[in-house]
Parts: sequence; structure tokens; C-alpha cells
Amino acid sequence: MVVWLLEWPRVLSFGDEVGYVGQIRLLLQGRLRPVPADPGVWISSAHGLIAKYPYFGPILETPLFAIHPRLIFLAGPLAALAVVFVAGRVLRSWGRSPLWGLVILAHPTVTILARTAMTDLLLTAFVVGAWWAARRDRGALAAGLAAAASMVKVTGFVVVGLLLAGEILREQAALRGRDRAAIRRILWLAAGLAVGIAGMTALNFAANGTPWSAYSEAHAYRGAPNFSPSYLLTTGPIHLASLLVVPPLLLAGAYPLWRRREFGPLVAAGGLLAMMCVYYFVDHGRSFVETLLLSPRLILPAVAFLLIGYADLLATAWGKVIAGGRTPVLIAAVPALLALPISARHQAWQRDDARALALATSAVAAAGDHVLGLTSTATKSGLLFRGQTVEVTRGAGGPKVVLCGTHYPSYRDAENPAGAFNCALPQYEKLDTVGTSVVLRREDGS
Repeated sequence: MVVWLLEWPRVLSFGDEVGYVGQIRLLLQGRLRPVPADPGVWISSAHGLIAKYPYFGPILETPLFAIHPRLIFLAGPLAALAVVFVAGRVLRSWGRSPLWGLVILAHPTVTILARTAMTDLLLTAFVVGAWWAARRDRGALAAGLAAAASMVKVTGFVVVGLLLAGEILREQAALRGRDRAAIRRILWLAAGLAVGIAGMTALNFAANGTPWSAYSEAHAYRGAPNFSPSYLLTTGPIHLASLLVVPPLLLAGAYPLWRRREFGPLVAAGGLLAMMCVYYFVDHGRSFVETLLLSPRLILPAVAFLLIGYADLLATAWGKVIAGGRTPVLIAAVPALLALPISARHQAWQRDDARALALATSAVAAAGDHVLGLTSTATKSGLLFRGQTVEVTRGAGGPKVVLCGTHYPSYRDAENPAGAFNCALPQYEKLDTVGTSVVLRREDGS
């Protein structure tokens, strides 16, 4: 946590975050539907512009943003620590030191996502928490976490359904014997799943005008299915490589789960992995190493369950090497030692965008205004502006100050592989340039 505080994120990193923060800004204005001037990730539909992503995650982060925009980055570390806490409790119940739960924080993908406003860690914390709460006969908590997991991401209800199926498999003998405790555990999880699906449907109706997620419309332009066995040849090997390399032989973490008949985590992890291996998209970086670090994002709940089993294997191996099996003190330092270079590099990568936002903020204040204009290329750096933001085009008019990006922020942008964007907007003059960002002021000064 100290590393996160020292190297606190300054701007957004993923394109998905632009969508989430755009939705947060709508919520603060009492709206769910965007208009063209609202920066964010929107989809044109039969019901007008709608948000691409579910609203539950932004709803959770809106109070943090209302206090200060950069506080949305608190959600990631809190979710990561929650997973560590549950992992520690699980390992202690297995006769291991709970310190081995810190293995969760040693995974680079967890460190990266904890520095963002992405919802993957929230989903992971809700799913892992729901499993353990159900196991400890805390039914209401298990149902609440299962419902939250079902609403926070489009894949959430699938993961919870898989977890429920695995728990039914584990409890089948007790269920046949009409064991009340087992029946109660299953019913609480099932109730949470049902409430989550109902809540997700209601939010979709309110935001999209349909009970369905906007994802189907978002990718309709591809003219190809989102899920297909053919993607096993492209997406599958990347996920398999990440589970074999980061950390080494992470797949072996399934063995302690199998040995302990933890079918809930096994079915949830295996089902999610199988589903995402036939999905058309996988997170990738500019190098194979970056891809190995980013690709586990879409299967993060599966990674977390495997890491719990992996920690059990590490504890067993360590106990055989060291007499008495005392837990190494170094395990508490390993996550910090790994997080420090990742966090420092990430913050350095954000430095120019953060400076550009600071300059734009000063320019808005000097102009006696509270509105910052953003081009579509500057949303990652500009959406954390504390005042109002509007998206600008090359048409006439607009706010007094505009933050423009000369390059498209995502290197995945297939339509703009060179990334060039002309920031010479009509009626605006350049005030300053920082990296790939340009601060513009309206020429009439009004």
C-alpha cells in the first residue's frame, strides 16, 4: 500500500477507464444517457447513444470521484487487499500461514490493474469473497457479493453461475442427504446470482432501453462472432502461456484445489478460462512480455483462485526445505519489491499526460472558466479534470481551453495505426505542448 501511495496514478491508462469515468460524470449529473458532447465510450443504438459498459462499477466509484477524481484509483488497491485477506483466511484454514496470501500481490497483473479504475479486480474480489463467505455459512454476505459480482462486469454472472455449479458438485452428497447447511449455502449463492441478474437487467433497461448489455451492439461492426472455436488458435495460446509463465507453472495451483475437492473455484476458473480462450479479444502489449502481463486481465478471477492453490504449493515446498516450515519474512517484502518498479514505470509513462492536464487546469482557471474541452485523443489524460469536461470537434465554438492529443492514446487503434491527429483546431491558438498533448486557447479569449 505504501508503494501505491508513493506512486499514485495521475491519469487513466486503459480505454475502458474512459468509458467508466464518462459514466461516472453522467451519474454526477443525474443522467444515464450521454449526448454527443459527453466524453466517454458510447455506442449508437436504436435508443440513441448508450454506454458500452455496465453501470454498477461506475456507481460504486462515483462517491470517490465526487470527493476527488484521482480517488477512483483507491478502488483497485482495496479490492486487491480484499482478495489477499480472503486468500489468507483460506490458507489459514488449510493449515498454512495467512502471509502466503500475499502471493496475490506478487502477480504483476494485479499490481497493474490496482493502479487503474478498471473493474476486473472488483469482480475478482466479489467472486472470491462470495465463495469464502458461502463456505463460512455467512449467507447474506455471500449473496450480496455474488449479486455484486454478477452486475459489475458483463461476464460476472457467468463466473458466479460457474462457481455455483462447482459448489453444487462439491455438496452433491450432502444435498442428496438433505443436509440443511449445504442447502442453505447453495440457496444463498443462487439467490445472489438471481438478484444480480435482476439488478443487471434493471440497470440495462434504465441505461440502454433493453435488458441486454450493449456489448453485442458494440462489436457488431466486426461482422464476426465474439465467441468461436477458431479463436483457440489465437487467443488460447496467449492465455495458456500466461498461466505457464506468470508466475512459473501457475496452472499447478489447480492441484491443491482438486485435492481438497474445491470444485467451486475449479469450475469457475476452468469455465472462465475456456470461455475467454474462444473469445475474439485478448489484451496485448507492444511486446510478448507486456502481453503476458496484460492478458490475464480477462481471466483474473481464475488467476486469483489458481494463486491461492499456488500459494499452498509454495508453502508446502518451503516447509520441506526449512525445518519447522516457518514462513519466510521475505514474503511480505516480495510484493513491494515487484510493485515498486512496475508502479514507478507506470507513473513515469503517465508523467507527460499529467503535466498536460495540470497546464490545462491552470489555463482554465486563468480564463475564469470551469469547463475543459477534450478531443477524442485526450480523454485518458483529461477526464480527471475536476470541473466540467466536453468533447470538442473541428466545428465552430467550444470552451475557452481545449486539451488535445496529437496521437491516438491506444496503440491498438487499427483505424489509425500511425496514431497521428491534427491539433490545429479552427479558432484556437496553441498555449503549450507537453509530449503528445497540446493545450489550446480560443483566439477570441471569450
